[in-house]
Amino acid sequence: MPSPRPSMIPGWRDLTTMGPYRRDHWVALRVALAIGVPLVLLWATGSMPLAIFAVFGAFTSVYGRGLSVFGRFRMQSMAAGSLLASVGVGAVIALSPERALLVLPAATVWAFLMSLLGDRVRWAPPGPMFQIFALAAIAALAVGGEVLLFGIGVALATAAWSLLLGLAFGAVGVVADRVRARTGAETSGPMRAAAAGTTVAGVDPARAGAADDGAGAAGTGRSGLAPATGSIRSVRPVRSTTVGRAGMFAVGTLIAGAIPLLIGIGHPYWAMVSAIAGLSAATGFHRVLRATHRLVGTVLGLGVAAVLLAFEPSGLVVVLLVIVLQGGVELFIVRNYTIGLLFLTPLVLVMGRLAGGVSAGQLLLERGVETAIGVAVAIGIAVLLEWRPRWQSPASPKV
Repeated sequence: MPSPRPSMIPGWRDLTTMGPYRRDHWVALRVALAIGVPLVLLWATGSMPLAIFAVFGAFTSVYGRGLSVFGRFRMQSMAAGSLLASVGVGAVIALSPERALLVLPAATVWAFLMSLLGDRVRWAPPGPMFQIFALAAIAALAVGGEVLLFGIGVALATAAWSLLLGLAFGAVGVVADRVRARTGAETSGPMRAAAAGTTVAGVDPARAGAADDGAGAAGTGRSGLAPATGSIRSVRPVRSTTVGRAGMFAVGTLIAGAIPLLIGIGHPYWAMVSAIAGLSAATGFHRVLRATHRLVGTVLGLGVAAVLLAFEPSGLVVVLLVIVLQGGVELFIVRNYTIGLLFLTPLVLVMGRLAGGVSAGQLLLERGVETAIGVAVAIGIAVLLEWRPRWQSPASPKV
């Protein structure tokens, strides 16, 4: 049996390294608009209790980063279908008086199925994190059937809006690239002709640069290579099985969700999501790294959230905060997960405070405790999978 790998423990450099910048501001703007416009409309019509449904519909826009226009549309369409199905299943559970008991087994099965679907269609970011978040959060709502029905409609409309935004931004990007390439050809024609001997025959440097940019962003979502240590751009394990990964997510969801229920604290889906977030990385080391990012970023983000919540924002101020924070999440989340969580943690808590019924202090405590639970579960599973017992063949595929 090989000796334990010391590289399972992340170092300071692993936590602080920034991944490459790949025009992430356009993604941030697109996602901020995907969630911002529906929230402004809900605020203007006095329908803010339905905001949570709009958020889950807007998650459609986070998929397909770096893909071509139609490649992203295809991936986002499948992601939208899975998110809407998750909202629908959660709404059905919410109608039951036993929803607190039903949500954990339902989320466990759903994590398994959504992992299989995600691997089948190869969506990026990988894993069933957003789907479990949608199902469990909607299932926890104590509202009537009419509100749930309207909410599903809001989620559907927001998902459709996100798809349209993806197409619009993609079309603008294509036009801009063509204009940039044409302008570059006109201004550097003589220089290019003089330097033709140093270029690869038949390759337009402008097109090559554009291709590299797209391939870099998309390729990290589809290759088996490990990402830069500070980056969480999606990678997939080289040696793994689809069913094995699905089982891993299901077990992580079950354990992480059961602990908060047993000790009696609210929002158990925060623990589930934290566990899935850590396990979505490609290798044992990167699972531990991402879970560590999750814990450190959440702790720091709780400080930011405490400051924001101290001002007791409400109404349009909350909407504007959500838009700004969501943009910040998308600007940094794939470059350094810890920095991204400085925006994500207050975003979630501002939205949670909007729902009312729970004090800011209790939200901060529950977020911290349940994130720690999910992180511990993710690290435990990652270590167990990496350090296999002697009886397992070294040739066996890793999860």
